[in-house]
Amino acid sequence: MWKKVWYLLGIAGIFYLSVLYRSRALLTVCGAAVLLTLFFLCVLYYIKQKLEPELLFFSYPQSDTGDYVIGLRVNNPTGIYLSRVKAKIKIKNVATGKTRKVKISGKVLAKAGTDLTGKLKDLEFGVWQAECRGFRCYEWMNLLYLYRKIRQKKQAMIFPGVCETNVKIGIRTRLFWSDAELYHPQMSGDDPSETLKLREYQKGDRLNRIHWKLSAKSDSLIVAEMSMPMGCNVVYFLDGEPSKMNRKEARCYWQTVNSISQELLNQECAHYLVWQDKEHGELRRKAVRKVEDLAGFWCEALAAGMEKGAGPEAYVRDFARDSYASWLVWNEHLELSCNGKFLVKIRPEQIREQLAELELLL
Repeated sequence: MWKKVWYLLGIAGIFYLSVLYRSRALLTVCGAAVLLTLFFLCVLYYIKQKLEPELLFFSYPQSDTGDYVIGLRVNNPTGIYLSRVKAKIKIKNVATGKTRKVKISGKVLAKAGTDLTGKLKDLEFGVWQAECRGFRCYEWMNLLYLYRKIRQKKQAMIFPGVCETNVKIGIRTRLFWSDAELYHPQMSGDDPSETLKLREYQKGDRLNRIHWKLSAKSDSLIVAEMSMPMGCNVVYFLDGEPSKMNRKEARCYWQTVNSISQELLNQECAHYLVWQDKEHGELRRKAVRKVEDLAGFWCEALAAGMEKGAGPEAYVRDFARDSYASWLVWNEHLELSCNGKFLVKIRPEQIREQLAELELLL
């Protein structure tokens, strides 16, 4: 604002002096100052129309400090750079209605795409919607600007944080036989309905594994290795209602769920996440075999909500034919149990230290 005032006062002063001293040179300078601004605005209008903006909003933190990055990617196809672009982006939590704002600014290079970003800390778990209604393009003296409307919106699921955990999958759980439609791509098992691979006979192989038809054709003994079903051998009961917890407790609850589930995935341990559906009042489960399945769980859990009621007794009632090797219960008091044995009560302010020290053998 003050730049504009000083610029206008400068032009007015030069004009006054040109009239006072009847100086054509000063009058020319005064006219050039006015025309230069108009020329800059014309060029700026041309560039503004050519810009291609795209709203950026990432679900995961993009830095070690846990900051979430939000901003605009501005593609400038012209050969003229912009000295300054400013925008304001508002994000809103779809569930709670809580809003936050971030301001971004920077220069846009010629014939290139430039990311103008800002950072946000401590975004709550859930679906957030980012909205940018437009941005300002400043001319090269940074005095005047032209406004470009875009009205872009973008939703992103903000996932809970992940803490280091000490989870180990025992042989009993890993080799537990369970019926499933998916099979392990490398590990052999005892399921006669699916063949993993064929190989030559080795000493110690059982005779009932010999493929007699192929052996007769090849004049050598061929053994068929059976596949290992990829069942969900671990059931993770989420017995709580995070919506009734305070902010720190709810953050701790979801981070613990995500941390343990992510570690189970890292160790190729498929598992069920089981919760009581608040909207329909029924027990629900989600098979988690890959990261995409875990993302699907977050969407389902947020859509209907969760309440207390998930546990081994309810699971036997609703899924009587299902079998599993190990089970976890994570309740609303932030207490974690494994196979009926209490392990730890997590304190929100010490979640990272407690999860790192916890020895969980399934």
